[in-house]
Order: sequence, then structure tokens, then C-alpha cells
Amino acid sequence: MSERRPDVIARLLHSSFHGASDLGVSRPDLARMWSLELQWFSPDDSLAVVDRLHESGWLVGDEGSLKPNPHIELLPPELGWQPFSGSFAAIPSFAHPSSRASSEPALPEPRAPQNNVLEPPAARLHRPPDRAEDSIQALIAHVARKSGLDRREVVRRAQRKRRALGPVTLWMAIALLAREQSLDMHEVLEIIESRSSAVAAGPDLGCEQSWEDQQGEHEGEGHRD
Repeated sequence: MSERRPDVIARLLHSSFHGASDLGVSRPDLARMWSLELQWFSPDDSLAVVDRLHESGWLVGDEGSLKPNPHIELLPPELGWQPFSGSFAAIPSFAHPSSRASSEPALPEPRAPQNNVLEPPAARLHRPPDRAEDSIQALIAHVARKSGLDRREVVRRAQRKRRALGPVTLWMAIALLAREQSLDMHEVLEIIESRSSAVAAGPDLGCEQSWEDQQGEHEGEGHRD
């Protein structure tokens, strides 16, 4: 039986904001995490889901500092859980718990609601930018070409390593996969260092352009599928 849409949203927000700071997460950073780091949605779909969650009250704040609605009971996802885009085609408006109180029987001596102090996902999203992140697309192409694996298979195996190892960046997981495939690690390190140096030498606008390029590549892959 399919999962209730509010529960899917509650799990998505828990996965995205657990461990973040009180400053919230910007709209581009949230879409970036869902599309590039977690590979859950395409870049365009990620931005659309952020906007729909914001408009329907599941996310509050402005575009530069979004947070889950404080009245949401966030649900921790099971190991290996991931959303599918069909769950977010139509997002219901968030219903404040007080609006449902009249239809629910009163419980004797109800407990005061616990404050869900979420250390929302900022350790990950508000850290200094990872310069090596710009090498991800080049690494995927290199490992696919040298190993004979399909590009999507490279990403799938790298994501599997991330789930197994814990807080590991995608580029590091791809590098570990390259070593597992007995590829020349000097070439892998050269790709990472050359891309990192290019980003470090360029202006901040270069980082934003890199993200736009990555969006285009993800969209292209989506059309090919």
C-alpha cells in the first residue's frame, strides 16, 4: 500500500533538515541537495517541489532561509528510503494540528507537545563550499569510460557506497568506486585537483555557473532515460 502523502513529506523534510542550523536552508541549496547530492529529483523538479512545499505551508521562511513548519511532526525515514517524484505532483496544504482538534476525541490529561528542536541540515549545507564538488560530472564520465560501466550505474554504485559508509561526499564515493574498479588513481586525483583549482581561481559567479551546467547535464540524462 502506498505511503500517505503527508507522511512522505514528513520523511522528506526530516531527511533534509535533520542536523541543520537554526538559520534554515536556502531554496537553491535545498534543490541542489535533492538533485545533485541525493539524486532524488531532477534539478527542475527539485525547485518545483521546494516551491510547492513553501506555497502549501510545509516550509516556512523566505527563499534564503527555509525551515520546516514548526507544527510538523517530522518522521525519520527507514534505511534506504527515498521519495518518488509522483508523490509531489499534488501537495496538500499543511493542516495545523489545532484545525483537527475538534474532530478528534479529547485525551485525558494530554501531554504538552514536545518541542521538536531539530538541529536542522546545515552542518552539511552551511559549510564552506566543497571545491572538489565541481569535479563530480567529470569523475562520473571518467569512471564510466575507463570501467565500461554506464554513467547511471556509476552514480548508483557511488550512492550505495554513501549509504553504507555514512557522511561521505558523492565525489569521494565515486573516487572509492574508481579504486574498486582498479582504475589509475593518479588520473582520478588529477581530475579532482584540476577542477578544484579552477573553481578556487574563479569568482563566486563561476560556482553558480557550474551548478547551472550540472542542471543541464541532469536534464539531458533525464531525456535520454
